[in-house]
Formats: sequence, structure tokens, C-alpha cells
Amino acid sequence: MKPKIVALLTCVLLFAASCGGEGSGEAEQRGETRPFPELEAAAEGTTVRMFAYGGDDRTNAYLDNWLAPRLEEEYGIEFERTPVGDTADIVNKLLNERQAADNRGTVDLVWVNGQNFYTGSQADLWFGPFAESLPNAGYIDYRDRDIALDFGYPIEGMEAAWSQAQFVMIYNAAEVENPPRNMEELRAWTERNPGRFTYPAPPDFFGNAFILQAFYDLTNDVATYGEPFDEQVFDERVGVFTEYMNDIEPNLWRGGETYPQSGAALDELFQNGEVDLTVTYNPYFAQQQIDAGIFPDSTRTYLLEDGTLSNTSYLAIPFNAPNTAGAQVAVNFMESPEAQLELQRQNVVGGLATLDVESLPDDLQRDFSDTAGGEAVLPLDRLQANRLPEARTEWTLALQEAWTEEVRKD
Repeated sequence: MKPKIVALLTCVLLFAASCGGEGSGEAEQRGETRPFPELEAAAEGTTVRMFAYGGDDRTNAYLDNWLAPRLEEEYGIEFERTPVGDTADIVNKLLNERQAADNRGTVDLVWVNGQNFYTGSQADLWFGPFAESLPNAGYIDYRDRDIALDFGYPIEGMEAAWSQAQFVMIYNAAEVENPPRNMEELRAWTERNPGRFTYPAPPDFFGNAFILQAFYDLTNDVATYGEPFDEQVFDERVGVFTEYMNDIEPNLWRGGETYPQSGAALDELFQNGEVDLTVTYNPYFAQQQIDAGIFPDSTRTYLLEDGTLSNTSYLAIPFNAPNTAGAQVAVNFMESPEAQLELQRQNVVGGLATLDVESLPDDLQRDFSDTAGGEAVLPLDRLQANRLPEARTEWTLALQEAWTEEVRKD
């Protein structure tokens, strides 16, 4: 196992061991046993404080302007959103509170997934299980691997599925007639069009997604990376990845001497016409940007030929949340067909619903199918038929480290 991975896991495991047996307050209770009507009664008149990544204006507006007033009106819950730049900051805050045996924190709800959930799980930072006992959990198929596994790790009722996303490629059809649909086509395309493509530098979220897509394609495998990390397998395969990345680098934007630091930075290059392709996890993003007059009308969305990464975003409750009842009532509403439908609307957020839409009444199914439209939008059934699971966290971390050491080299 790579040194940084060993350091991360060792730190978390030592931390968890040091906390074992400490605290005996209410926050140490495991799981939720109260019936939902009792939770609703306890939640009325309380405040739910949600900490969430604040870099998405559409999500912020949805939470502040649509969700908050409805929680107040229907449940008597005051909803307060605290924006953060990186969800890892919340995990670090909870780690410190765990170490200090602070069993009454200030966070009731966290928007989380992937490595941050895994790290929190190793340090026993999450309240639960609670997710599958909520009334609206009946609309969600928690047996579906896309939901039951968060970057390969079982959620075991400690997270409630909130929204889904899928990695898609975006191109300017006025400049690119046939966009590259696999890594070999991308290599050839960059040779013919030097300086017209780049990708965000890992560990940016979108940068990690792009190099993982490349790793899947170049090693012609996906299933292995959903299994526990195998150093021997990784070492046998990583060479083809680093060789490819170094091979295309001279033909990237600015000769590969620098990379965009974020997905937003890459979007800006696309917007300014400096590159012809960009990437996103929101399949409706291209149409949203066209409608806003930011991307050219000729912008289109497409999938790589072997499928693209999909992931689920979750809601988790910290171990020391002061208002677990209010948090669960809020989560249940956020999973309702009403709230999920609004979330999925292209002109609201564009996050794909986590509900099993086919289990809903026909009129609601039609409502969900009508949430998006435009020439830059791919049909939902085409997206769903081409989903690939995220790799377990250790594989992504190892790949990120290999890119930093063997490709970026600074």
C-alpha cells in the first residue's frame, strides 16, 4: 500500500482506538429506535444546522429558498445552512470533537460522500443507522449497489441517499465534429489539435474523476477497483496509465506545463474558447450554461463509449449532533418525491433523483421525465444504461499519488 494511504488509514485507526470507550452520553447511542411520529414531535420548534459544500449556487438557492421555508411551514423546523469550501473540513472538525469527547456539537446534518464518509466511518463519526427506517426510504432501493455502496464502501444505514450525479463530457460542436470517445481517440485528437484539451489537476474532484475514467479505459477493467485495494495489481497496471498521461501531456493546453486547479477553472477555459472540451458531474450542466448565455449554443454533452462514472451524494448525521430528531425529519423530507422532483429540475439544481422513479404513480413518473430538455441534454435512460461505479477510495488515492509523482512531478 502506498505511503500516504498507510499514513491516512493509520492515523484514523489510531484515532479511533484512542477514543474507544470514551463518552456515555446520549450522542453515543447507536441507531434510531424512536417511531417517526415521535421524531416529528421532538423536531417541532427546533433548528437543524446543515453544513454543506457552498460552491454550487444552484444547490445553495434550493436549500435556502425552497427547502428551508417548507421545513418551517410543514414541520416547524428552522433550517440553517453553513457553507464550507471542502467537506473534509467538517470531518476534521468532528475528529477534533471526537478526540475532545465533545458529545454535543454544532452540526446536525452533513452533505457528504466518498472519502470523507469513509474517513468518518473509520473514526466512528456518524450517528445511526437511521436512513432505511425513514418513511420516504421506501421510495429508494437501498439494495441497489449504486446506493448501497459509497465509493465501494457499504453505507449500512449511516447515510441517506440524496442525489445522484454522472460524469459526462462536454464539447463545442462548432469546433469539434467527432469528439473523442475513448482514451486512444483522445490521444489522437490531442495530436491533431494541440493545446485544445486539458483536465483539472488532481486532487480536484473532477481531476480525480478524469484520471479514474482513463485508468478504467486503459486497463480495460472496472470490477477489480470495487474490491479492496491490491498493491500488486495496482503496481502491475499503473505504468500504462502514467505512460499515457505523460504521452498526451505535451499536446495539452499550455503544453501541459500547468493544469486548471478545478472543474470551474476548466469550465472558464471552455467558456473563453481556449479549449474545446470540458467535464462535469451534472448531465444538465451544459444546457444550464447555454440557457444562462455562458456556453455557446453549439455546446453538446456526450458519454465515453464504455460508460462514465456515477456516484451518489448522501446526508449524514454526526455522532454528536444536538438535534438528531430534527435532522432525520429534514432528511425524510429531502427524500420525498416533492423535494426530489424539485432538486432534479434542470432550472433548479439538476441533481438526479435517488428515488426508484418507476415505483411512483404514473403522473409523478411523467413529472420526473419532464425535468430537463434541450439539445445539450442526454436522455435519462441513456445515462442510466451507461453508469460505471466509482472505485474504492484506496484505488483513487493511489492513482492520485501516482499522477502527482510520475506525471506532474512538482
